[in-house]
Amino acid sequence: MSRPQIFGSVRFRITAIAALAVAVVLVLSGVLLLSVQRRQLTDDLDASLARRADDIAAIVTDLRADGAGPLVLANAAGDDAVVQIVTVDGAVVAATGNAVAIDPIAPVPVGAGDSIRTYGTLPIEDDEFRVLSRRVEGPDGGDLVVHVAENTDQRRDVVNELRNAVLLIIPFAVLALAGVVWWLVGRTLKPVEAIRREVAGMGADQLDRRVPRPGTGDEIDRLAVTMNEMIARLEAATRRQQQFVADASHELRSPLARMRTELEVEAAAPVERRRPAEDTFGAVIREIDEMAALVDDLLVLARSDAGHAPTARRPVDLDDLVLDEVTRARATSGAVTIDRSGVSAALVTGDPGELRRVVRNLLDNAVRHAASAVIVTLREEGRPGGDPDGVGSVALLTVGDDGPGITAEQVDAVFDRFTRLDDARSRSAGGTGLGLAIARDIVERHGGRLVLDPGAQAGARFLVVLPVAERPT
Repeated sequence: MSRPQIFGSVRFRITAIAALAVAVVLVLSGVLLLSVQRRQLTDDLDASLARRADDIAAIVTDLRADGAGPLVLANAAGDDAVVQIVTVDGAVVAATGNAVAIDPIAPVPVGAGDSIRTYGTLPIEDDEFRVLSRRVEGPDGGDLVVHVAENTDQRRDVVNELRNAVLLIIPFAVLALAGVVWWLVGRTLKPVEAIRREVAGMGADQLDRRVPRPGTGDEIDRLAVTMNEMIARLEAATRRQQQFVADASHELRSPLARMRTELEVEAAAPVERRRPAEDTFGAVIREIDEMAALVDDLLVLARSDAGHAPTARRPVDLDDLVLDEVTRARATSGAVTIDRSGVSAALVTGDPGELRRVVRNLLDNAVRHAASAVIVTLREEGRPGGDPDGVGSVALLTVGDDGPGITAEQVDAVFDRFTRLDDARSRSAGGTGLGLAIARDIVERHGGRLVLDPGAQAGARFLVVLPVAERPT
């Protein structure tokens, strides 16, 4: 993986976000820890100063006032600790050796309580001191002030050491966490990369391959399942497309071959034995008409598969379309009679041209296979509780014939494209093998269904169920 790909990867972004979040948390925690530690050390120092002030206050009554100068107090802590006992006028009564000859180290407190301050420097040493001042009662009944101070070096050293430790630990902790997150995310995304590589390696002729499933049951596993289902659908669609192209090529080649044969036979025959030109032209024209009908059907299916089928919908009097198509079919049905007495009014919503094609295809199919009669019925029916497909009132169109019928094994195949089930459905009987497939596709796009009516006693009867349109009030 190249550097730009690494920096732009999900793995890098997750790692960077996690590292940044942890760094922020650790920095805030470190600041809080240092603040708490500094406050705790200050409180401990203040408590120590207060205890020492208590000890000094207890001995104030024993101080001599003989004018021999300030009393020098013992100082076990050396220059790190300072004690002064002064009058409210600023005269030093007693002090540790490092504070006898200097002025008071702090002002006289105003109230009776302790006054605690931090000073950046004292006359005895250029360093920071914490000073506690307290008023006490002297031997003669007057007020004295006890100043107790201690160097803050130890507190500062502890805080600095803690700060240095935090500054050292945070980068290592962030780096360690980033490494762990990088490894974990990489391990987690490894199945995704395997899926990506498998899909990237698939060609148009390799759609039988499937992406690997990690089998963990998590989102990535479900992604693999979804990808495999999508590839399976794509494989099925590709196979249908390839079969469609192969079937279309075969179907188009047949009329072309017959036209070529017609013309070659006529061209090879002696002039005196040739058929009249109008016979040859008629045969060729019939083949051209057949091929044009096939191409028209192919275009309808191609538009439907591409999602470009007509979408204009409006209320349509389905009975008018049925009666018009019955009249047209009667003109070419020959000895086959078409009974339309069962046609009643029915209003549906849809594209008139497409619905007309449905009726025409069903009628042509019935006339082609009927022995003597075709029966067409149409009615509206309101079903309590609604249609099984969720439709309330429906229009029921049936087109039946008294032909050889369709066996139970052929029920599903009859709606497949380019299907011809027997000799009665051969090319010589007409038809392209696409009429029923087109009819079912149109009906389903109109929210209905086209099925073989299981109640037919003889021959084949097709049933169209369409939702009715609301009638204007």
